[in-house]
Amino acid sequence: MKKTIALMIALLGGLAMSAHATVEDTAALAHYPQPDQVRSDVLANAGNAEPEEIAGRQAGRLMMLHGALAHTWSSSGNVSQAPPPARELLEAYSQAYRSIDEKERAEPYWREKCGYLANLFDTCRRKRFTYELQYFKTSAQAANDTAQLYFPSEYRDRFVDLTGVGGSRQRFAEYQSERREAGRVDERRSFRKKLPALLGGLSLIPLCMGFALFGMARRIGTSLKRYEFDNTTAGGVVEFSSFEASQAHERKQALQKVIANIGYLVFVVGVLGLGGAVGVLIANSQ
Repeated sequence: MKKTIALMIALLGGLAMSAHATVEDTAALAHYPQPDQVRSDVLANAGNAEPEEIAGRQAGRLMMLHGALAHTWSSSGNVSQAPPPARELLEAYSQAYRSIDEKERAEPYWREKCGYLANLFDTCRRKRFTYELQYFKTSAQAANDTAQLYFPSEYRDRFVDLTGVGGSRQRFAEYQSERREAGRVDERRSFRKKLPALLGGLSLIPLCMGFALFGMARRIGTSLKRYEFDNTTAGGVVEFSSFEASQAHERKQALQKVIANIGYLVFVVGVLGLGGAVGVLIANSQ
């Protein structure tokens, strides 16, 4: 767990150091649209969307542009080192977003409760607004659409990458991959720690079954010996009351051998399981 936390810190630190403005970033500032243009472009491509969906798309695209521009100069979003035009545009994006958000929150639908049926039939207007906002703010497809709409071809990949968490979709994807790998390592380590107890516990089942089968075979054997003792002649021959009784005696002898052999095999499985548990325990301690 400590290693996982250290890895997360190191990777987040790498994300924080990865974003820095380039000459291309400075030049691309001229292509960032003004908030009014963003709202007009979303409206022009809204189709049959509901008003709250359009508002969500506008708010989401404004925040995507804000995030990309902010992370151009700082992966943490601290834009104190950004040039004045960038800071002015960032403030304009923020104000435009707040205007949309406040307007929608003032609408009567915002206070309506969205129950099961509203969610099932997608009639919850507040949920539709939130969904469109998140999609236009964070999705890779929305980032590609925005890049195609506003930026020259040579800068589009850079813009899309800037819309990721920490200012880089690529680095964040690598970070997530490292986290998943670290998680798998932790899971394997945890499983190895639990394996001795698991093997030991499971081994008790065949051990108990083996003992039970041994006991059953012994009882059958005792019954057979008692019968033979009581029905043996002076000449050492076991007498039976009938042919059927002789056959039943032989079947009981065969059954005793089968049960004893099965009990032996099951008992061996249990012993091997215990041995494996001890072996894993020793390996874990090294």
